[in-house]
Amino acid sequence: MEKYLDYVKETLIECFRKIRETTYDEIRKTVSLNRFGDQTFEIDLVAEKLVFESTKKHFKDATIVSEESEVIRIGKGGPPFIIVDPIDGSINAARGYPCYSSSIAVAEGENLNDVVCSGVINLLDGSIYLAEKNRGAFLNGKEIRVSNVEKLEEALIAVDLNVRGKIPGYVKRISGLVEKAKHVRFLGTDALEICMVASGAADAFVDLRGFLRSLDFAAASLIVREAGGLVLNEKGEDLNVKLIPVSRSPIIAVASRKLAEEIFSNINL
Repeated sequence: MEKYLDYVKETLIECFRKIRETTYDEIRKTVSLNRFGDQTFEIDLVAEKLVFESTKKHFKDATIVSEESEVIRIGKGGPPFIIVDPIDGSINAARGYPCYSSSIAVAEGENLNDVVCSGVINLLDGSIYLAEKNRGAFLNGKEIRVSNVEKLEEALIAVDLNVRGKIPGYVKRISGLVEKAKHVRFLGTDALEICMVASGAADAFVDLRGFLRSLDFAAASLIVREAGGLVLNEKGEDLNVKLIPVSRSPIIAVASRKLAEEIFSNINL
C-alpha cells in the first residue's frame, strides 16, 4: 500500500511541475477528440505521458486506464489498475479559467470499491488530496474530515450544470437544490469539487446528469469516503460502478446521510 501512495504522490507532483511550465499557447496547440468524444488538448497528452512513464518505473506489471487512450498494459497487465484523469478541466486550462486538476486512483480490482489508494492535485497551487483505504484522507499531509452540516439551507453545494443541451429539463429537475441551498458553486473540475466535500470546504457535490465516467471520480470518491463522507448513486445507494470497462454514472458526494436525504427530497423527479 505504501508503494501505491508514494507512486501517486510522486506522479501528481511531477504533473504539477510539468504543467506549470506549459504556456496557454502550448496548451491549445493540439486539439482533437478523445475516445469519449471530448476535446483533448496538448496538456492532456503531456500529463498522460508522465503518468505512463512513472507507472513503468514503479510497476513491472500494471494496467493504465486513461481518458485519452485505450487501456494500456505494462508487462502482464494489472492488477494494479491505474485509473487516470490526466486533466480534469481541460477547457478551463485552455481558456485561462484558473481551475483544473489531475487525478490518479490505484485499484486492485475492476470496480470502484476496489480502489485502495488515490490522489487529486490542484494544478494551480499544488495542493494534494491523498487517501488510502482504511487509513484516512489528507490534504497537504493533514488529515481531513467532512463537515457536520446536515441541513440544505445551511449547506454549500457544488452542482455540475454543464448539460450542453443534452438533457432538456435538467436544470428544472435540480432547481429545488439550487434555490434552497445556502450557497451553490460550479467550478468545472468535478474531481476537485468532490475533494472539497472531503475537506469540508463544500458539504455536497451533485451530478445527476449521468455524463461522468468512473475514471472522472474514482480517485476523489475514495478521498471522500476516507474523510467520513458518502458517495451515492441517483437512488441514494452506495456507488460502486465498473472501472474496467469505463462506465458512466450520476454521483452525489455528501458529508452525511441526513444531508443526502434532504438533497434527494428536493430533487424533482
